[in-house]
Order: sequence, then structure tokens, then C-alpha cells
Amino acid sequence: MEYFFRHGEDLKTNIKMPLVWGFLLIYLIVIYKLRYKRKILSIQLVSLSIIEIALFLWYYAGRRLFIKEGLPLYHCRIAAFMMTISFLRKNYKLSNYFAWLGIIGTLIAYSFPDPSKYLWPHITNLTYVLGHSLSIGSALMILTNEKRELDFRFICKLTLAMNFVIYLLNKILSANYGYLDHLPDSFPINFPSPVLYFGISLGLIFLIYKLSRINLSKVLPSYN
Repeated sequence: MEYFFRHGEDLKTNIKMPLVWGFLLIYLIVIYKLRYKRKILSIQLVSLSIIEIALFLWYYAGRRLFIKEGLPLYHCRIAAFMMTISFLRKNYKLSNYFAWLGIIGTLIAYSFPDPSKYLWPHITNLTYVLGHSLSIGSALMILTNEKRELDFRFICKLTLAMNFVIYLLNKILSANYGYLDHLPDSFPINFPSPVLYFGISLGLIFLIYKLSRINLSKVLPSYN
């Protein structure tokens, strides 16, 4: 167990992304079959929060990485916590916003992987795969069961405010949450942080607004 929770970084990670995508595909097929089971959704959301809290505590124990990498300021972590809180409080409009954010964040995280540099087995490997997968699965179940309209102004205000807070904290902490300071190493190019703030914010606004127009009842027809 000590090895699983170690804090000394390795030179690389050995996460195999084809296997991660394969796991995600199988998991989403299962989620599709169970998409109307609200109890399963609640269990997933609680499990997702536990995973994120466990990761937070692991970072806190290390201290060296805690401030720069351990705070819940990445978009996927924000989405994970806020989906759970807003859904359980029955604020379905807010949960819809963070559901779309969780879907977008997971697809980007898997398409341009930037996992922590630890060889398996390690807690960051597990949370990278399970956290993102549970996030997208829970998000799709929320959007299937409690779909709400998101107006453009609501999306703009929430996205710009959230990213502005992340942007300021990055400057204060010399961190890179949300990749608003610089893009992951897997990207071939980079941009100044103000450009990233506006570019990522506008990209999220556009994607969330367009995706929220999708009628999931047509995409995922009910056979109940």
C-alpha cells in the first residue's frame, strides 16, 4: 500500500490510452443500459466524490505538490464535485452545466493525456481512469434523467467567472489549473496565458451551449 500511495515521482507514466478508451467504451455501454436507474446515478456521484476526496488527501499528505496540483481547480474536478452537490440539492440547471463540463473535460483529458508521472500501481493512475470515466458516465445519466435548458447568458457568466477565479489563483500560486497558464506538453503549440483564458473560456461557452441544444430523448430513446 505504501508503494500505491508513494509521493516520489517516476520519470514517466505507463498508462496505456487505448486500454483507457476501451474501458470507457465498455463502461458507457453499461451506463446506457442503466441510464434510468437513479439509484445507480446517486451511487456513482458519491463514488466520484470519494475518489476526488481521496486524491485531494493524497496530494495534501505530500504537501510539495498540494498547492500546485492538488487543489480541486481543474475543470474535471470542479465538475465532479459540483455535479454531485447540485444534483443532490436538486439544482438541475446547475447540474446540467457541470455535466456538460464533465463530458468535455473527460474527452479532452483522454484525447490529450497529461496524467501524473507515476508508474502503475499508483493512486493517480486509478483516479485518472475512474475519476474521468465516472464523471462522463454520471454526466450522461444526469442529462438523460434531468435535462434542463441552459441559456447563453447563464453559460457565459458561469464559465467566465469560474475561469477567472482559476486564472487568478494560477498567478498567485504559480500553478497551471485548467491549463489556463500553459497547455499540456502533448500539445504541439502554446499561447500566452491571457489568450488561453479567453480562448478556453470561449471554447467552453460555445461547446456547452451547442451541446445543451441536443435532445437526448432522440439520441438515447427510451425502451421502458
